[in-house]
Amino acid sequence: MISEADFLRCEGRKIKNEKGDTVFLRGTNLGGWLLQEEWMAAFEGADSQWEIVTTLVERFGVQKARELINRFEDNFITGYDLDVLKAAGFTCLRVPFWYRNLQSDENGTWYLNENGEKDFRRLDWITEECAARGMYVILDMHGVPGHQSIAHHSCRTNHCKLYDETPEGENFRRIAAELWGDIAEHFRDNPTVAAYDLMNEPMCDYHGSDKVNEKYWKVYDLLYKAIREKDKRHIITLEAIWTPMDIPKPSVYGWKNVMYQYHLYMPSNLTFSGFVPLEKSRRFNVPVLIGEFATCRGNADWEHVLKTFNKAGYNWCSWTYKGHSKWGDSSEWFITGTSGTERIFNIKSASFEEIYERWGEPLKTPNGCVPMNDIERLGRYAREK
Repeated sequence: MISEADFLRCEGRKIKNEKGDTVFLRGTNLGGWLLQEEWMAAFEGADSQWEIVTTLVERFGVQKARELINRFEDNFITGYDLDVLKAAGFTCLRVPFWYRNLQSDENGTWYLNENGEKDFRRLDWITEECAARGMYVILDMHGVPGHQSIAHHSCRTNHCKLYDETPEGENFRRIAAELWGDIAEHFRDNPTVAAYDLMNEPMCDYHGSDKVNEKYWKVYDLLYKAIREKDKRHIITLEAIWTPMDIPKPSVYGWKNVMYQYHLYMPSNLTFSGFVPLEKSRRFNVPVLIGEFATCRGNADWEHVLKTFNKAGYNWCSWTYKGHSKWGDSSEWFITGTSGTERIFNIKSASFEEIYERWGEPLKTPNGCVPMNDIERLGRYAREK
């Protein structure tokens, strides 16, 4: 059980709790739960969560679309999955979500619960369930209002408006800052939340120069300040995509109690190992989180990668816990999941009843998912001191 004594803070390159113990955040992502990505989901006909929602609303209306989305989220991740992850020895889950899990439109209109209050139901559920199992949660905003990337995982493809020097861009930044402020106010006393992850993989154009990167840093700083107005205690994690050079020293903006994050999808043991001295040469003196990684793009070996991370003192979350492999075989991307073509349906032509059925009991992990990666191996390195 997570308690007040487990509240985390950064001390140099380490994370410590209120008792002064060093804590390593090691686990996996719950990708595909609060937002779906077409390449790892058992459907076709929509390339992003935005298109999924838009398609369902156009076909069935707002209420019916909401019913289908809720049905998916109710069944894709359940207590069963959290029990499995806890038993494996994971200490942390990174939870990708997007603004439309909390807000119903582009204007910052909140979903309200039965008491007329802002509805944090999904994020409350995962933090409460993880707290009961002694696991931390990283709240990862995968899709920011205005969209921080042109990629599908920002929840809408080719629609990167967040950084625009226009009234529209300014409005999106305001909504994003207010949203993070509301999230921070809601969770500020919650020790289960290990960190706020401000923007997943911000990238609208080529990185590699301070002139390009600075526009991302300015938005980071805006969101950082919005959180600190409401919550001065929680760790904030900021992503360097794709190299350590894509983020400044914390002192440039006065950032405190921050953890820097990298996502590594590399083709060999050598390139994974080579990242460590590159990162250390920056001497940021902050904890490091490898927020996403997999050995899916070459001949990198899981044992080597996990040993490398642990030896470097990194925190890590693999990508990802659960998914559907359309290639018909197991995938190094997922710990568990399904594969093949028999489960795939077209979201633009399937009936409401068919989607409702597919996103019910058949979606639950015990009903057809098979191991795609050795969770015991990941868990063994997660437990390593």
